[in-house]
Amino acid sequence: MSNPFIMAIRQNPQQFLGELETGEIKAITEACVAQLEARAKAGDGAAPGALQALYRVLANVEI
Repeated sequence: MSNPFIMAIRQNPQQFLGELETGEIKAITEACVAQLEARAKAGDGAAPGALQALYRVLANVEI
């Protein structure tokens, strides 16, 4: 895949995400959750597990 966004996040996710503003990270996160939800409803077998893993990580976040 030659998408620069995907290449950057795969090569160095810490650097890529670290340079984004909080609002941008929030928008990306919301879009990812919506996409996983849509894929799960469409029958993508990997999507429900990915969404559940995301929910588990968020449940363990301490602020």
